[in-house]
Amino acid sequence: MVNYTTKINEYGRTQVLVVGSGSAGATAALTAASLGAKVTLIERYGFMGGISTQVLDTFYGFFIPGNSSRKVVGGIPDLVVEELVNRKAAIFRPNTYGAGQGITYDPELLKVIWEELALSMGIQILFHSLVINVIVENERLTGVIFANKAGLHQIKADVIIDASGDADLAALAGVPYESAQDQPVQSLTTTFKMINVDVHKAKTVTKNQLQVLMESTSGYDLPRKEGSAHISPLANVMVTNMTRVINIDPNNIEALSAAEIEGRRQAFEYARFLVDQVPGYEKASLGGLSTQIGVRESRRIIGQYRLSRSDVLKAAKFSDAIALCGAP
Repeated sequence: MVNYTTKINEYGRTQVLVVGSGSAGATAALTAASLGAKVTLIERYGFMGGISTQVLDTFYGFFIPGNSSRKVVGGIPDLVVEELVNRKAAIFRPNTYGAGQGITYDPELLKVIWEELALSMGIQILFHSLVINVIVENERLTGVIFANKAGLHQIKADVIIDASGDADLAALAGVPYESAQDQPVQSLTTTFKMINVDVHKAKTVTKNQLQVLMESTSGYDLPRKEGSAHISPLANVMVTNMTRVINIDPNNIEALSAAEIEGRRQAFEYARFLVDQVPGYEKASLGGLSTQIGVRESRRIIGQYRLSRSDVLKAAKFSDAIALCGAP
């Protein structure tokens, strides 16, 4: 281990500091700002949205699954969807894969909408900045150290929200957690979109028919013999969720780097299969990959209570609930 000393710039103080601008972090920042707080948002990429703009193009969780499509999520998320719909950049699509009705959108425009909402509420956005350490005083998180092109900076806050997606702040502060070394985590997925698709023809291929084609056709390296392809608000575009990279600890940088490479390799192989074998894709081509591989879970902090199987199956309700979701 090597010790070194360097200059850390004082970045001042804010009332609410949010680290990570995915759907959770962006919504937290917008909510705090709407209540009058001074909010600073730190994001390691050059745009907001996290998985909603880096990897996916569909919001799930607004509606409960099953035959009923009862809506259970609102608030700030409704503002986001309203902006997308007003700009003809979102469509409501039926429950096709068991996850409830989905809201499929243009992820590029969503980046702009997240920003517009944040700026309209006076939120300070710091892009291309990565938190590398935390400041803990009297067993309370009071600030963070972050790095960017201008060097290292310290910022303090009355309230700090860890929306990093990997519990980075919690881990740096010493909060106990489980990782892939303790129990396996879900697989990782590189999503991709296909352009120049005959969407009308492609829509006639059911999920079961696609699975049969994957299982019965030789000459392709398809680790997952199933997957989804759905329509987009963009013309002649189908968006997929097909690749599967397993047995990866997302917090092991060597393993994650290998997963990024493998995910892209798989994406092109699935695209080749679609063009060769699936109706509607005869003239299509791969038109874009997710910004990074999609990580479903990594660190799981050990909190005061853990949901049980019974809690989930019986839809248990708690007196201190702060949010709703249409599916576990």
